[in-house]
Amino acid sequence: MSIQTTDKATPQKLPSESRAKTLTDRFKQLKGERMNFETYWQSLHDYFYIEASNINRQYYPGTELDATALFDSTTLESADILASGFMNYLTPPTSKWFSLRPRSLALQSNKKVLEFLEIVADMVNDVLNRSNFYNQIIASYKGSGVYGTSAILEEEDIKDDARFYSLPIRQVCIVEDGRGRVAEYYIEFEYTAYQAATRWGVEKLSTVMQEELRTNSRGDKKFIFLLYIAERHQRDVTKSNKENLPIEAVWIDVDGLSTVDEGGYNEFPAFSHRFDKRPFIPWGFSPAMKALPFARILNAVAKTNLRTMMKHTDPPLAVPDNAFIMPFNANPRAVNYYNKNRMDGAKDIFAFANYGDPNVGMTAVEYYAGKVKALMYNDVFLAFENLTKRMNNPEVMERINEKMTLLGPAVGRYIAEMLNPVIIRTIGILSRRGKLPEPPQELMFEPEYEIDFISQLAQAQRRSELNALVSGLSMVGQMAQFNPDVVDKISPDRIVDEAWSILGSPVRVLRDDAEVQAIRQQREQAVKAQQQAAVAQQGADALEKGTQADLNLSKSKEASK
Repeated sequence: MSIQTTDKATPQKLPSESRAKTLTDRFKQLKGERMNFETYWQSLHDYFYIEASNINRQYYPGTELDATALFDSTTLESADILASGFMNYLTPPTSKWFSLRPRSLALQSNKKVLEFLEIVADMVNDVLNRSNFYNQIIASYKGSGVYGTSAILEEEDIKDDARFYSLPIRQVCIVEDGRGRVAEYYIEFEYTAYQAATRWGVEKLSTVMQEELRTNSRGDKKFIFLLYIAERHQRDVTKSNKENLPIEAVWIDVDGLSTVDEGGYNEFPAFSHRFDKRPFIPWGFSPAMKALPFARILNAVAKTNLRTMMKHTDPPLAVPDNAFIMPFNANPRAVNYYNKNRMDGAKDIFAFANYGDPNVGMTAVEYYAGKVKALMYNDVFLAFENLTKRMNNPEVMERINEKMTLLGPAVGRYIAEMLNPVIIRTIGILSRRGKLPEPPQELMFEPEYEIDFISQLAQAQRRSELNALVSGLSMVGQMAQFNPDVVDKISPDRIVDEAWSILGSPVRVLRDDAEVQAIRQQREQAVKAQQQAAVAQQGADALEKGTQADLNLSKSKEASK
């Protein structure tokens, strides 16, 4: 994290109506530019995500569950497995999946600083568990895997500190900056007049909405509002009021072309993830886009095979008459009339048709279902299904980690575009609410920190570092058999710290350098004391033996006399 510097001069603001019209026109322009994506998103919705909102179709709640294009559930299951896999392996609710460490190398061995950051990480983890984060992030994972782009909004909450909202893709337009980062959000909302009045007050509503409230006590007619979120490039940094916060937020009545409310945030509250990214295109690309051709073929084959199996189970019938009545019908349970005199040896009523072979259809269904699952990374998250009993545990983990590295680019963007900002904003919320403990004095001078992700999927990306470390130690061990001096090059303490960091183990169980030094000094002193005691004992034993020898010699002399 770094401190933002901005112009202290008071910016010249556009009139409310003028700015509302400018932002509304810009939003409509962005929606027009993404029309080709919307058509594609709707096709993906129909095959992979039917429970989500339709993209370019009008619908009422519940009517979006249209499965008329589906004759096989593989596509729906593959999207669920992809989302569940990312959640369980990247942000598992049942275990800690991130840690904090100071950016300064000098503080990375300071136990007070490390313990403070570990407490902060635990507090953030507790907030995420108490809030609806995991309920909303699963929808974000699925939306990203199907549409290629997902967005989530984090607001402060009085009870749970943070509240998350997974935004339907049809409601969001995004704008990139010169470095390919999402810098502006245009988010469309629908509120009734009553809902708008309870949020902003009746006096801020347009004349049309106020009239709606007067004539309709429920005020259930819906109106469109636009939320614009972007970095505030000009502000007075000496002021902390909402008009001078680093991030601006403007609520606009689209129909009335007026600004309803203007505020801001200390951190960006909206985050988006692009599963796969192309230059100069703000929208992402998804594995479901690659799997869509196979999804269409799969459902077409499944539909044909269903007809074949129905013909075997309930075949069409032939009934005698003067002649067949056209058109000829070979559907299940169809009835066709024929001229019995022209069909020698025919029964009065019999089943007939070219039934086809259901086994051929099932083979095709399995083939295309496998293609869909592979493109949706199901084999990565269901790696345990493909393991054999002959594999030992290291080989099992190595194969799983190898598969998980295929998701490296998508995981990197999840971390950079969504999870990192979520953690930073949650820490900011806790800090402003005074819930964080007092930081150590050392951290006050260098307050910057970094986030390490320690979930299984994140660790799979760093597994190569641990493998390289183990390989290096193994090589040094082999060399030490010929020249023990090479071991002097290795620092055991640094090895422990590095391995602990890669594995994400809790630092509170480690002793700091001062404690380690004190223990080693005590051990050294104890060893020296034991050595001195051993030397003294050896001297005493030698003296006793010498004295005993002198006595024995004297006795022998006296006896000889």
